[in-house]
Amino acid sequence: MKTEYWNGFPIRFIEKNGEWWAVAVDVTNALGLKQTTRAISRLKDGVTFSKVTDKLGRTQEVNIINEKAIYKLVFRSHKPEAEDFQDWVYEMLKLIRQSSGLEGFQIFRMLDKEHQKEMMGKLNESLRHPVRVDFIKANTIANKAVSTKYGYPKMVKKSDMSPAMLVDRQGLLESTVELMSIKEKYHLDLSVSEEVYKIASGVNEKTG
Repeated sequence: MKTEYWNGFPIRFIEKNGEWWAVAVDVTNALGLKQTTRAISRLKDGVTFSKVTDKLGRTQEVNIINEKAIYKLVFRSHKPEAEDFQDWVYEMLKLIRQSSGLEGFQIFRMLDKEHQKEMMGKLNESLRHPVRVDFIKANTIANKAVSTKYGYPKMVKKSDMSPAMLVDRQGLLESTVELMSIKEKYHLDLSVSEEVYKIASGVNEKTG
């Protein structure tokens, strides 16, 4: 077990089968989340138990989460500490990712793939007669919006997006799906793409 410190918070990492897992309560404490059990209950996988020994030599069983679950927890948090912690986790675990043969970009792409699948499921449920072009349209709008947000004149392919772009793409895809659903439900005369591009511009101004 090794302990790293972020913003005064000790984060314990435990090696398990060649992979480093973080003690869940340490991560939630750093993020300002008071209910650890509730926070990790939303994680579908990447959570297990492990025995740790405290400074007094006492052994206790704790929840631990793997790298993928750490990112999921960080991305779902709306706490102001989340963004800084996200950056720290990425840098701190960079060597661990490399040693395990899994590059950082692969982690973010896996998360994006899961999120996209979830959003396409919601779109499929909300549209009366969904067709393949609807799903292509939703993803294209999100891709163009995040590309514009980061100053690219043309749409950047997902495979070429940075981790930060993939993270922002999740929120923009959610907005796209929500607007497409509302437009059909209430028969609104609006351009989903224009509205999402406005949202992206607003995010850009806020973060810039």
